[in-house]
Order: sequence, then structure tokens, then C-alpha cells
Amino acid sequence: MPVIHPSVCALAAGAIFLTIPACAFAQQVTPLPEGTIPVGVSIAGLDVSGLAATSAKGLVLDTIVAPHRAPMPLTFHGRTLEIDPDAAGYAADVDAAVIAAMQAVPALGAITNIPLVETISTSKLRDVIKWRAGQIAIPARDATVSLNRAFRPVVSKAAFGYTVDVSKAVALLAPALIAARPATPYALPERRVAPEVTSIGPVIVVTRRSFKLRLYSGTRRIRTYPVAIGQPAYPTPTGNFRVIQKQMNPTWFPPSSPWAAGLGPVPPGSSNPLGTRWIGTSAPAIGMHGTPNPSSIGSAASHGCIRMYISDVENLYPRVQVGTPVFIR
Repeated sequence: MPVIHPSVCALAAGAIFLTIPACAFAQQVTPLPEGTIPVGVSIAGLDVSGLAATSAKGLVLDTIVAPHRAPMPLTFHGRTLEIDPDAAGYAADVDAAVIAAMQAVPALGAITNIPLVETISTSKLRDVIKWRAGQIAIPARDATVSLNRAFRPVVSKAAFGYTVDVSKAVALLAPALIAARPATPYALPERRVAPEVTSIGPVIVVTRRSFKLRLYSGTRRIRTYPVAIGQPAYPTPTGNFRVIQKQMNPTWFPPSSPWAAGLGPVPPGSSNPLGTRWIGTSAPAIGMHGTPNPSSIGSAASHGCIRMYISDVENLYPRVQVGTPVFIR
């Protein structure tokens, strides 16, 4: 700014000259052009003094808004992902901040800071987090049982799963999305998911070749029972099944098969072909039951079911429940 420098002033009085040491000096400030933001005004801490409205808006958009609209990196159980602030409803009212800056009248030597209003839609943010949670959730793993080559049960242990705690994630990310990005990604809050099946109880393994039914508790063998299996014309099916029904003193209803035509229902009693207990499996019309013909045990004599001594099936009956795995090999 131009400055008027002090000069020496002389005053003549007749023949006598008096010298004045110095004159007072003043500064003149050149006013800013019309339509520019006054000196000493900032928006969200960003100096916009002397800028036209368009320039100030561009500076705020580039310096503050653009970084806040960039994808935010996150982590979840070792996985890296991002969330899009625009999808979460990010908005910044830059126009209102620039208008307020143009109208500001800062005090001499003071700084007037105009806030920039930035918002996030919590409902949109919640929807985005739910969507991402569905992609990255680690499902719980139920305890399962299978057979090894020796026809013995092998148990896979249950494990907790993990999913995003959506409410906590919204509370964390809503303010974070309009703040300076941290040096490290945010770790999404998590919630444990319990498995539905945490242990393996009784397991039935039937080996047709040896005419044996073995009862296990998990991997520990409890008891072995001799059985009869289906004859060649009506073989006992192989596969992985489960117990679906239990009946004491059942009534035998003949299946829809030529060999049973005209036999009619047989009520409980000594002549009932099912004996005193029925343990039905998910293999159609196949189950374990007692037999009034004990001499058939140890042979391929049934029409597909697994026959047992009456005392043996009565021993087995309370040890299993609906859902017990049944492996037939």
C-alpha cells in the first residue's frame, strides 16, 4: 500500500528560518474491489479474503468438500473396504457459507470464521452399512459330524460368526465422514453371532456289510447292536439321514408296495412287525424297529428297514432324539 513519507517543513519569518523536525504521517489502505470477500474472513478455517464468490466456492469445494466426498477406507476382520459418502447422503451448503462470507464485517485486525454446514443422512448411512454388512459378515459355523473312511464319526467344532454392529457403526461414521480422514482406516464395530448347533450328541452309524448299528456320543462309541438289513430285492438305502420320528408301541401301516398289498394296519402287540419301538429316519419309509422274528437279525431279511432285537431297540430308543444323525453305509 502506498505510504506518504515524512518530510521536513520550513517556515520563513523575515530573515529568520525555523526548522520543524518532522511532520506527522498517515497510511492509506486501498479498498478491495466490489463483490469480493472482506479481509479477515475465512470459511471453515480456510482463508477466503479478497476472493470473488465463484473463486471462494471453488476453493472450498476443492480444499474441504472434495476430500470429504472421497471414499472412506474401513476394515472388518482383516478385510479392507470402502464406504461412499455420497451414498450416505453427504451434503455441504457451500453457497450459504460463501454468501455469509461476502456479508461479513470483520473487526479491524480480527478474523471472522464462517462455518461450513456439512451433513450426513443417518437413514441412508444405515442402509449403506446394512448392505455392506451383508457382503462382509462372517457366518457362524454349526458343529457338524461326518464319517471318515473307517466309518467313524468326525466332529467339526462350532465357531462364532461376526457381523457389523450397524447402530454402533452409524454412530461412529456419521461424524467421521465430515471430519478429516484419519491416518489409518476405521475398524467397523462388530457383533458376535452364535452358532445354532454347538455340540454333537448321539450319532447312529449302520454298516450293512457287518450287520451292525453303532451308537456314538460325538466321536465316542457307546454301544454296538446287531441288526438285520434289507434283502437284495429291497435294499436298505445308503446315505446321510436323520431321525424324524419316534413312536412307542406303534401301529404298523403297510407301505404302498406290492409285497404289502392287502396286509392292512396291524395294531400294537406281539404280531406287530415293528415290535414295541419305531425310530423313523429321513430315508423314505425306512427306520429302526424291533422284530418279532429275532432269527432274522444278522441277515439281509427286511424290506429295507433296520431290524433290531426288541430289547436292543428299547435300549436305543431313549438314547436318541429327533434330529439325531443317521449314517448308513
